[in-house]
Amino acid sequence: MSSASSVEREDRADHADIDAPPSEPEPPKEARQTHQESGQTRRVSSGIIASGWHAARSKARVRRWVARTLVIGTPVALVLYDLARRGTRIVDFDAQGLFFYFASATVGVLLWTSLLSVATRARGPARWPVRVVIAICALLCVGSQLYTFARYGAYMNHRAVLVGTSFLPSVGQQLWFDRWTFLRSLLPCLAVAIAVPVVASRLAPMRRRARGWLCLDVALVAAITAMFVSPERGAEQGQPPDVMYVSAMGQLMRARWDHNETVERVHPGPRSPEPVPAFVARPSRQRNVVMVITESVRAQSVCVEYTPDCKYTPFSNTVVKDRIPLTQMRALDSTTAISLAVMWNGLLPTRDRKDQHTAPLIWEYAHAAGLETAYYTSQHLLFGNSGTWLAGQPWTRHVSATQIEQDATYEVGADDGKLVDHVLGDIGHLKEPWLAVVHLSNTHFPYKIDPNDMPFTPQEEATGPGYETEIRNRYQDSIHMQDKALARLLRELGTRPEADRTVILYVSDHGEQMREKGAVGHTGTLFDPEVRIPFWVNAPDGTLTDSERKSLHSLRTTPVTHLDVLPTVMDLLGFWDAPELAALRTNIAGQSMLRGGSPVDRPLVMTNCTELWACAFKNWGAIKGTKKLIAHQGDSSWNCYDVATDPLEEHRLDISECADLLPLAEGTVSGKRPF
Repeated sequence: MSSASSVEREDRADHADIDAPPSEPEPPKEARQTHQESGQTRRVSSGIIASGWHAARSKARVRRWVARTLVIGTPVALVLYDLARRGTRIVDFDAQGLFFYFASATVGVLLWTSLLSVATRARGPARWPVRVVIAICALLCVGSQLYTFARYGAYMNHRAVLVGTSFLPSVGQQLWFDRWTFLRSLLPCLAVAIAVPVVASRLAPMRRRARGWLCLDVALVAAITAMFVSPERGAEQGQPPDVMYVSAMGQLMRARWDHNETVERVHPGPRSPEPVPAFVARPSRQRNVVMVITESVRAQSVCVEYTPDCKYTPFSNTVVKDRIPLTQMRALDSTTAISLAVMWNGLLPTRDRKDQHTAPLIWEYAHAAGLETAYYTSQHLLFGNSGTWLAGQPWTRHVSATQIEQDATYEVGADDGKLVDHVLGDIGHLKEPWLAVVHLSNTHFPYKIDPNDMPFTPQEEATGPGYETEIRNRYQDSIHMQDKALARLLRELGTRPEADRTVILYVSDHGEQMREKGAVGHTGTLFDPEVRIPFWVNAPDGTLTDSERKSLHSLRTTPVTHLDVLPTVMDLLGFWDAPELAALRTNIAGQSMLRGGSPVDRPLVMTNCTELWACAFKNWGAIKGTKKLIAHQGDSSWNCYDVATDPLEEHRLDISECADLLPLAEGTVSGKRPF
């Protein structure tokens, strides 16, 4: 078999040799092997190239998706953050409010995504200006909003912006005093705004110019939509923080264009007081009155009544041991301008702007009775436009912050100690009987302190979360410092010849919150830290009748309000029964505490939003005795408390417990509900 095959192979070979054309001689075995290896190398190389191409393509796809995630995910993350922070509030929005919130969120995501996309372009001049815009917007629209929420428990909306523009120097000073908290809110936002475009451009830059122009068009449309669609279409605080800020700027532009009265009339303006007819004062006892008003001091941070171990206000505590304390005094607001108006003109805070500007003030009543008067204040009269509102007062003696210190700040004013020096050197020029108002201000944020006497430490100006103890200590140190000046005033007045004929009242305009309810400061809520205030009367023997003294003592634990302060001062001065004042007295809402004060069961409106002062953050309610019904724009329903059994306001009562206050709270000039 094998032999035959061998013969056949040889025959075919011979035949091939004869018939086939001449060919190259067969290469040697080594050459054939080299050729085969070369082919294999080319195939392997091609495979490697193909594999590398696929790997590169896959890697490019990953880079592209990471870049897109950064560009789209960053604004989405901001919305998710807001939902996590305010989710319980947002879920209570009605259907329209929810739709508006998520529509606003969509606009915000489109705006940021479009700008970030342009910022990732590989070439072209547009990317750098857009990156600058992104950084600025991150600081303003996000960073400032995070700071505002940390300070007030609410984001800056169009109303806060409209009000804030009316006293920008004050806002600037506040931000400077609280600069570390402010920077802690701004810097992370700035870092993200710088990093995201840079990283995304390195991963997968936008290369097509047409796409860049399209993104800019989308960003422009989104910005215009956010700016000029009224936020009133949704719920209060019903937008993500970034869109809320852009919307606020648009509403400010519109208000400026329209000369909106919210901008023009956010604070007290010039008064046109109704004339007070001349009358004769007939006090039950001849006496002078000193009305000491302090700023932002809450009842729980001072010794309202004498106690041997008083640690907060030890100096005044020992000087006027026999003072008559009223431990349940409350303001109807937590805003200086509103409180001062209530104490000086006696009107309900809900009276309209015209009434507030025509009602006589205590100095005008005293002038009509022929009394000499004084107004000594360390407060800066440009703050809250108070100088304009008080212009034309018939004071006999007067001094304000800038006359004491040329560089007095808007927030804390001039040094209270220097004011006391001036009062003690000047008050002797008044002819008895006289009225003097001494208005202290250093306990306003950022709380002026004496670096050499700080019993409450550690302390900081920072108000952000995590600094609750430090800012409370600074506040107490400020009260401690002011108390030294107050005690010196009280002590020196007590040595003067007219001391046994002089009655002194001490009261605060409002309180101050130290994060008990989530914020620092005042004007944001009506919880007791912001409205329960100190009040006491120091009346030497013989300055009060037995019935007057008995009446004041009977009110020691009785709920009273600022409304009763003016009637009490008028009664002390002998004005209250003057028949010539009968018509004017009908507008005064309170009653003299020398005669029992206002009925405890009388319901009263509480509000920081009036026609005299436009509120930045909506909040109002009503009070009757110890029952309070309050809410602010961050709430989803009314809050009912009984401060007699729950002084810390930690346990909400069923709304039925405050049912009689509901119509009053929802029928104010401010609107039905703040939320």
